[in-house]
Amino acid sequence: MMTMYETGDYLETNPDWHDEDGAWKAEQIAGMLQDHDIPLATVADVGCGAGRVLKTLAPHLPPEARMFGFDVAPAAIALAKSHESPQLHFETADFLADAHETFDLVLLMDVFEHVPDYLGFLESLRGHGRHFMFHIPLDMNMLHVMMDHQTKSRAQAGHLHYFSKSSALLTLEHAGYEVVDWRYTPVYKTAKARRSVLKRLIEGPRAIGGALFPDFAVRLLGGCSVLALARPRSAEPSLVA
Repeated sequence: MMTMYETGDYLETNPDWHDEDGAWKAEQIAGMLQDHDIPLATVADVGCGAGRVLKTLAPHLPPEARMFGFDVAPAAIALAKSHESPQLHFETADFLADAHETFDLVLLMDVFEHVPDYLGFLESLRGHGRHFMFHIPLDMNMLHVMMDHQTKSRAQAGHLHYFSKSSALLTLEHAGYEVVDWRYTPVYKTAKARRSVLKRLIEGPRAIGGALFPDFAVRLLGGCSVLALARPRSAEPSLVA
């Protein structure tokens, strides 16, 4: 059976395929990469959507780096194709079935919460990269539970699984990854989030709480995702500094 991403149902509720968030996500990736010395000749973005992440990330990578975006959704790749260049290529493909290369860095930006068998997916993914960067929404917080946000998230965003920071990082470890580094990313500061009156009202408490008691604030008020840099535990020693 075709998924909502392949049929076009996802496009109806997300007409820009979250393209406006792509530049912000690329900035978070670049910030993490600045702290780690990783050779980057090849980069893959799995579930690349409209391609803005790789397009914006490109200036932060070595000029000879080759970048590839993969998505199962033809509508997303149709949008991404406008960003192609000699170093940047997009294709409609199932990454696990169609990728025959081991990439220096594999990006999964808000991806595995959409996958029914997310542990099996993560385990199968390990052999396709030397390093991985995961951006994971933290839907499991008190505010979201009280507002039944998970129901909306499933219907509109296609989230099938919901994580806290601890459960997200433990999921990666359980799937055979070593988490090298992680940090919260303030999703509540994005332009899309700030269009919500409620989110603007709690922006101050989120910022203050995040500065003083970040773990508690995120568990209570949400507003953040977690960005994790990881490597397969079974791989040869990493070159991460």
